[in-house]
Amino acid sequence: MPRTLIRALRGAGAALALAATAIAVAAPPASAHSIDEIVRSSAGCGWSSGGYDTLHKDAVRTSDGRTLGAVVLLWSGTYGENCVITQKTGSLHGVTSTTAAYLYIQGASTRHDIDDYAHYAAVSAPTAGRCVHYEGSIRTPDWSDVGFGGRDTWGNCG
Repeated sequence: MPRTLIRALRGAGAALALAATAIAVAAPPASAHSIDEIVRSSAGCGWSSGGYDTLHKDAVRTSDGRTLGAVVLLWSGTYGENCVITQKTGSLHGVTSTTAAYLYIQGASTRHDIDDYAHYAAVSAPTAGRCVHYEGSIRTPDWSDVGFGGRDTWGNCG
């Protein structure tokens, strides 16, 4: 191979490596997915307009007390719905593993969202005039542990 071609290929390889490094360094971090973003998202609560109230929040913890995320119970008077969001935090944020949100509705069917998610699970349902309780769970990717949070008593009736 001619010497100039070898130099050109080496130079191109170095430029490509430099460009790849620059792209990796400049890549934005995974979105933090604020509660407000999740509330408005069709993959979240789906409440594109109106306000909402945070009724209750609990840590999602393993049996040994390690926090994997948080679970939140919300209310929208505009939609007459409750929404449960289970959101990963810390080292599990952005890592795909089984994540679940459960909304228990007194006198009606339980609603849930459970799947392999990287950021959150969310479920909403009409609940006006009914009491609710809720739960969230997050499993570690290697299935070695699972955390739970929420409230197991009826409340927020109306």
